[in-house]
Amino acid sequence: MTDGDAVTLDDLDRQIVAALQIHGRATWQQIARAVGTSDTTVARRAQRMFNSGIVRVVASTDPLRCGYGYPVMMQVKCRVGQSPRVAAELARRPDVRFIALVTGSFDIVLELIVSSQRELARILFHGIEAVDGITSTVTENVIAHYKVAHVWSHGTLDDDATRLLAEARGAIEETEPTPLDERDQALVELLADDARLSFAALAGELGISESMAKRRVTALVRDGRMRFSTIVNPELLGYGVEVICWLGMDLRYLDDAARQLAARPEVRYVAGTAGYSDLSCEVVLRDQADLHRFSTAVLAHLPGLRTTEIGLELATLKRAYTLVDTPFGTGPDGEAPA
Repeated sequence: MTDGDAVTLDDLDRQIVAALQIHGRATWQQIARAVGTSDTTVARRAQRMFNSGIVRVVASTDPLRCGYGYPVMMQVKCRVGQSPRVAAELARRPDVRFIALVTGSFDIVLELIVSSQRELARILFHGIEAVDGITSTVTENVIAHYKVAHVWSHGTLDDDATRLLAEARGAIEETEPTPLDERDQALVELLADDARLSFAALAGELGISESMAKRRVTALVRDGRMRFSTIVNPELLGYGVEVICWLGMDLRYLDDAARQLAARPEVRYVAGTAGYSDLSCEVVLRDQADLHRFSTAVLAHLPGLRTTEIGLELATLKRAYTLVDTPFGTGPDGEAPA
């Protein structure tokens, strides 16, 4: 898996990661059946990737389904040379679910979860815009989610394997937003560090029975209040280009265009936004040639498209509330390394 200091994954490693993207708590036997090898081989390889830190399976709450608030997207401009430090500081905020350094008109893009417009105003004026190094911000309200995909390594597993893992994971049911109780919140916090903790380990930490731990996890996943994400550098799976697209649309065609984007396997996120753009999407691609194909063969044919802006993700610092990268030139606390 390693070549000197460089980390590499072979085809079987990539298939295991793809299986974990589909079903983060799949058993080794379920993954082995999907990738066509033994469960001991899967367990050994997966544990090696977990121990090295290159792959993590984490849990997070869905703020809408838990009634905690709603997302807004923010684009940030910084003084020259300040964006890595600013991004690291913003990434430490618990209300930031996603943040990345990008190219283009902005230096940083982030997703923030807020409970109300009043709270958003307080965060903007007394929190984010007070951070030294920020010169301006643009905030967009997310008015519709069309896709939030945790599976984007398309083509790594065949259709039958993907279907079997999805069936084992189960479908999410439509329910009314319901806040977590104290015990469920503690459960999510444990799984946020390691979503593959056994039910026995969860039961021991929470002082409940193993069967109760299993019932609570199953219920939280079924109603969508808790979801699992497999965190891995896309380059290790052969995807070297991540971009965020801001699209200006003829609003009559927005819904159709959003659904077309959401159907694309390379598109990880699609949201309708009110503000700087009308649609925002995040796309995971193999290389620059693939970006050209996506621009000319997909974006160019969207109905009602008026304007397009594309920013390359230079470094993703946080995803699913989880710190995943250190910005260039800074240490883990956002300070320049000694």
